[in-house]
Amino acid sequence: MEGAWLDISVPFGEEPVAEGEERGAPVGEGTEARADWLKRAAWMGTYVTAPPSLELDLEDTERLPLSATVGKARVLVLDDVDCIRADSLADYEPRKGERLLLRTRNSLREWWKRPQEDACVMLSDAAAQLLLERGVACVGVDYVSRGGFHAEGTRVHQKLREAGVWLIEGLDLSDVKPGMHELVCLPLNMKAEWGSPARALVRALRD
Repeated sequence: MEGAWLDISVPFGEEPVAEGEERGAPVGEGTEARADWLKRAAWMGTYVTAPPSLELDLEDTERLPLSATVGKARVLVLDDVDCIRADSLADYEPRKGERLLLRTRNSLREWWKRPQEDACVMLSDAAAQLLLERGVACVGVDYVSRGGFHAEGTRVHQKLREAGVWLIEGLDLSDVKPGMHELVCLPLNMKAEWGSPARALVRALRD
């Protein structure tokens, strides 16, 4: 028996901006301006970050294994930590090939409605290393790591990406309970560098 579907995506365009930066800058005229906007749009809202060997240049859609971001996923609730550390994750015994969604206090704070800041809860380098050692296939987090938001978060996510882990960034997990869920997260079928906006849904799996 399954629960109801929950949309865990952050609305496209509702991402934190630096003070003084304009939200929702207009698209310029001409092909080059549109291409530049599309490149920036790859990091708006909720998005999927692909490993280097499977960049989201979807001229050949067979390069995207849909099983990476579609299927059973386990939600871990880490609301009581300021940083996701290796010992916090080790208690949950991450498994090879598993999809993990990590819910922290970020979701409760609605980070996407706030100015850009460095106070978000994120993965430590040791926690990322643990996930690599356990062979996790996909990790979803309730914050974003793009350059300029948090330099350390960018480095940690780059480490995961280069090791072949798929990343779902910018999730809203505030209404998601811990345990097993069915996950459907699909990036747009668009030509991008190695990220693409996505819509993500989950529903609880019950015995």
